[in-house]
Amino acid sequence: MSDVLADPVLFGLLWAIAVLVGVLIGWNLRAVWPEREVTKWLERTTQERNTLARLYTQVKHHYDLREADLRKTAIELGVLREQVAQYENERSFLLTTAQANTVRMEKAEASAALWAERLPFLEQESKRLADENAQLQIELTRLQSQIGAWKTLNMGFSAMHQELRQLEHKAEAMEAERQHLREQLAAAQQEIEQQQRELVHYALQVQRLSDTFSASSSDGDSGPTQTPGQADNLLRIKGITEEHAQRLMAIGIFSFVQISEWEANDIATIAKMLHISPTKIVQDDWVGQAQVLVAGPQP
Repeated sequence: MSDVLADPVLFGLLWAIAVLVGVLIGWNLRAVWPEREVTKWLERTTQERNTLARLYTQVKHHYDLREADLRKTAIELGVLREQVAQYENERSFLLTTAQANTVRMEKAEASAALWAERLPFLEQESKRLADENAQLQIELTRLQSQIGAWKTLNMGFSAMHQELRQLEHKAEAMEAERQHLREQLAAAQQEIEQQQRELVHYALQVQRLSDTFSASSSDGDSGPTQTPGQADNLLRIKGITEEHAQRLMAIGIFSFVQISEWEANDIATIAKMLHISPTKIVQDDWVGQAQVLVAGPQP
């Protein structure tokens, strides 16, 4: 584990993978987080992007160092090859010369053997550096693609955040407008009900005056006559409850004569004031029952 942490390339790779996994998890959970959490994650994403950029800089610096080492090793290898060739030439030359140069020739041979032993190691080291250089190039390309993905993700977060704020402002404006329309509708309904109530009251007053005038001018008809001060028991009509009777009395309807003269418009208006359906009045035949009660018992 210590060897993995000591290697900056592997450590950077593990760190980038961990950051990517964390961002993917945060992306899947962003729909259930509130706006404040999304803002925090946006800031954390910016910080992690900066960290990834610094890691990319470090990896690139390490790659440049390895590239420089590779070039230096290649140069040293070329120099060593030239020296080996030179020593081989000197050895050939010394072998053709006198025996006095034997010590020098042996020294040259020892040096050539030493460099010959080091040559495979240097070639192996050169190959290893070339492999590491290829791996670092692949890692560099992957980090560049990840940085591009992070930039795209950051732009998407910013656009989503701005769109969310616009939708919230529109929703608030629509809610305020809806509330204003509700208030206007309630006021209009109250005014309509008040006007309907006054219209029915005036119509009933005109009807009572007409009935009074008819009763005073006639000598007497068959059946009971109604006077303004006389109220019938409206509960005798099937379908009228105590609550209905009280409301009818409150709006000025207190006799069978008034109910017997209702028309279709009157039924609809009275039903709305009683908070019942006009169909109930028609099905229970309030008007017909009132006409029977006004006519009195048949001989």
